[in-house]
Amino acid sequence: MLQLIPLIIGTIIGFITAKLLSGRKEGEQGILKSLKFKINNKTIHLHHWIISLTILIVLTILNYNNNIIDGLLIGITLQGITYKDFLKIIY
Repeated sequence: MLQLIPLIIGTIIGFITAKLLSGRKEGEQGILKSLKFKINNKTIHLHHWIISLTILIVLTILNYNNNIIDGLLIGITLQGITYKDFLKIIY
């Protein structure tokens, strides 16, 4: 039970931090610039939720256990999927 507290706190902090640093709505630039790059005539948008989820998966595979870090990454991921366009990666 005590191990859940840092995970929950990290999740809340991650969600709030992502909310404050990201655009208020879909397509709006936040404080931090979006990671976008062009391949031929297509734009690839690596959403912050994809990046945080990828880091979480890599840390899990590497057996790195830190409930606060895991919570932060979970919170960032959860906040990212609140956007309607969270699955729009290729433009």
